[in-house]
Amino acid sequence: MQVSVVIPTYYRPDDLTQLLDSLLKQTVKPFEVIVVDDNTPTDIIRAVCEKYRTKFERINTELIYIRNPRKRSAAVARNVGVEKAKGDIALFLDSDVILYPDFIEKILDVFNLYSQAIGVEGWIINLRKGKFYYPLQVYNKIFHHFHYTKNTCKLFEYPIEPQKIISCEWLSGGVTAFKHSIFGEFQFDEKLTEYSFMEDDLFSHSIFQKYPGSLFMTPYAKCIHKTSLEGRTQSKKLHAHHKNICRKYVLTTLFGSRGLFIYYRQTMGSLIFDLVRKIWNVKKQRNKTASN
Repeated sequence: MQVSVVIPTYYRPDDLTQLLDSLLKQTVKPFEVIVVDDNTPTDIIRAVCEKYRTKFERINTELIYIRNPRKRSAAVARNVGVEKAKGDIALFLDSDVILYPDFIEKILDVFNLYSQAIGVEGWIINLRKGKFYYPLQVYNKIFHHFHYTKNTCKLFEYPIEPQKIISCEWLSGGVTAFKHSIFGEFQFDEKLTEYSFMEDDLFSHSIFQKYPGSLFMTPYAKCIHKTSLEGRTQSKKLHAHHKNICRKYVLTTLFGSRGLFIYYRQTMGSLIFDLVRKIWNVKKQRNKTASN
């Protein structure tokens, strides 16, 4: 199977450089690498691609640079890339990802092992259990927020310590491969513009709804996701507002009135969490003042 790598990016030249370096080291070389510049205001992404084009030619891989001709959106950029792709498999990578050398090889192993596989996700190894992990897990489950699991991958779950190949209900778009043929039926929703929050949930869970048992995650295809701040909205308030709009749209598109219920339950949980955090911070400040 030939693999077309699709990399949407917006103003991340340093991150893109590290990702391209990791692609050059793959034990199974990609057929082509398509970088979709999501309307970066300079030519810096084009310059990175020009620098690496010859390096990829040496491993018989074509490096293609495309500038998104439509509205800026990660969802649109993914569609633009897959429209150009010629491989049997479309591997979508966020530009702030670094792959282990056998990442593509291990992704293909799953497609070869499971004939029903439509999508296969790699494993992000650098996620960690943070402070207050267990109480936060309980809170997130109650309010249908994203939470970590061990060997399950239902919607709103991510297996932080997987020990085997797992059947999934959704896949994270930044480290996931899909059979190219599925794009005759499904596309990333281009109503989700700019940051396009949850566009991967909507795309992959829609596939799961029609083809249960077709999505997998493998812990053997390892990568690091740096969650780069480059190219993201600087205003936290504006970013949060945009995410809420996307979240409501995705949930109601997937589940109708039930999705609206989930949205308001999640929102209520977020408000409670923010209130508790404010009370906690005020208490800490008072204790600090008293000790001084």
